[in-house]
Amino acid sequence: MWQDIKDAYTTWRAKQYLTSYGTNLRARNPGCFNLGKGSEVHVGNHVLLERDVLFSTGENARIYIGDNTYLGDGSNVLAVQEIRIGRGCAISWHVLFMDTSSHPYGIQGEVPRTLIEPIKIEDHVWIGCRAVILKGVTVGEGAVIANNAVVTKDVPPRCLVGGNPARVIKEDVVWE
Repeated sequence: MWQDIKDAYTTWRAKQYLTSYGTNLRARNPGCFNLGKGSEVHVGNHVLLERDVLFSTGENARIYIGDNTYLGDGSNVLAVQEIRIGRGCAISWHVLFMDTSSHPYGIQGEVPRTLIEPIKIEDHVWIGCRAVILKGVTVGEGAVIANNAVVTKDVPPRCLVGGNPARVIKEDVVWE
């Protein structure tokens, strides 16, 4: 009973930061919302945000989370431009999404610059614990990202990837 009351309160608190949200949102003590001016966070129907999920955005950034998606404990969604997470995704604990290099850098003779590219996670993707999804990546529908993988390049649909940097381990995977 007390857990239900706590969940209702923390869900209400999380809704105060969301631009839009669907029915049956549950936010079990979300960690923090550090939202830049003009940024938006949109959450679909039947979404579960577990404990200590962090949303952090730059100015005018966008985050979209599709219906029936789960974000595990301590996951971080850090958007300077845009991060889209599809429908029916299972995101384990301590997963990091980051659409920016965070600091300016370059090769000798170049003007250092911060690289920013959107991230897109298509529908029905499973991401294992402590995985890192970096700027400019698209993860195809039905893909599986192994625990601790560092994803720096696009992931084809229905593939299992793992390692640092992540590479295709198996094709034609199916998960439920």
